[in-house]
Amino acid sequence: MNVLMINFPGEGHINPTLGIVKALINRGDSVHYVTTEVFKERIEGLGANTYLHPNHLKGRTPQNTSIHEFLQIHLRISLDILSIVRELADSISFDYVYHDTFGAGLLVKDYLNIPSISSSSSFVIPQDKFLEIIKSSTSSSNLSLEVEKENEALTEQIENGFGVKIKNPFQFLVNTADLNIVYTSREFQPGGEHINDSYTFIGPSITKRIQTHDFPLEELKGERVLYISMGTLLLGGEPFFKTCVEAFRDFKGKVVLSVGKNTNISKLGPFPGNFIVRNYIPQLEVLQHTDVFITHGGMNSTSEALYYEVPLVVIPQTNDQPMIANRLEELQAGYRIDPHEVSGKNLQEAVQLILSTPSYRENVKMLSKSFKESGGEKKALKAIDEYLALI
Repeated sequence: MNVLMINFPGEGHINPTLGIVKALINRGDSVHYVTTEVFKERIEGLGANTYLHPNHLKGRTPQNTSIHEFLQIHLRISLDILSIVRELADSISFDYVYHDTFGAGLLVKDYLNIPSISSSSSFVIPQDKFLEIIKSSTSSSNLSLEVEKENEALTEQIENGFGVKIKNPFQFLVNTADLNIVYTSREFQPGGEHINDSYTFIGPSITKRIQTHDFPLEELKGERVLYISMGTLLLGGEPFFKTCVEAFRDFKGKVVLSVGKNTNISKLGPFPGNFIVRNYIPQLEVLQHTDVFITHGGMNSTSEALYYEVPLVVIPQTNDQPMIANRLEELQAGYRIDPHEVSGKNLQEAVQLILSTPSYRENVKMLSKSFKESGGEKKALKAIDEYLALI
């Protein structure tokens, strides 16, 4: 089979699909993945073909992007993706499109007139609630005339150039299909027992990244490890990182601090001897040695931590992170600190509470078990085959 993969070019959207890519290729399918340069190495490392479009997300975070600018980014990406797909369709006959809930997926489905399967990188959230979250998590500046005109021009270009219809501006944020693959367990999904069978819960896709690193993993062996990472999109995090350095300079064990690619490490130092600080951390490898993880609570990082039985201290920033933090608290698998309440004392107390309360570790073990028993890529491929057989 020829599988076309369309995704939103963000870590939290791309990484969950890598296990599916690998499983499809292992059984002999041909995977054609439209993405950006950032993800080329890890996708091609699995044996897929990649086709690249410009990275319109560069320098953008939810904190510095209005909802209208965010939709404009989606329009630009969609135009690029449709142009690539038009070219590919001349020589490749695609059997179906596997697409993220964000982005151009449904436009590509309509353009090629083929079946589509949706990939949900976070919890299943009712559409009205989801749009509420998006509006509140991107900056709410008024729609400028310039952005409005640009969005109208891009919409016209897409619709006239490809014969497709953008049904509403928020279509880019809710690309659901008749079959939706969800990378968590029903047990972790809020209200999972009430969600219909068009959603197939397969557990998180934990796939070893095909990336090189020089991180000294051997230094973590036999140590109590505190790992701190606020994801790839946090800008201006220096005050937070400095608070962490002060809070944990006397931590009995190793503190691994990932400051992201936008932070200048030399501005933060010097560091206590128990700290290992990097712009990039091989997260899956580090989590296997971690006792407590301080995080923003993105779905990717949360799932990876729970998979490796690591309790979390969550400081939710934006998007679905507050919802994920609430769910972790409900299940007593994590402790929530609101961003405006972050202090050295609160961080110390949260870490100490988790380390001294065995139920946190027991609860994350149960969630890890639910992830591992959800069926993974094998279940996803079975659901895809059954769905395609009905069409």
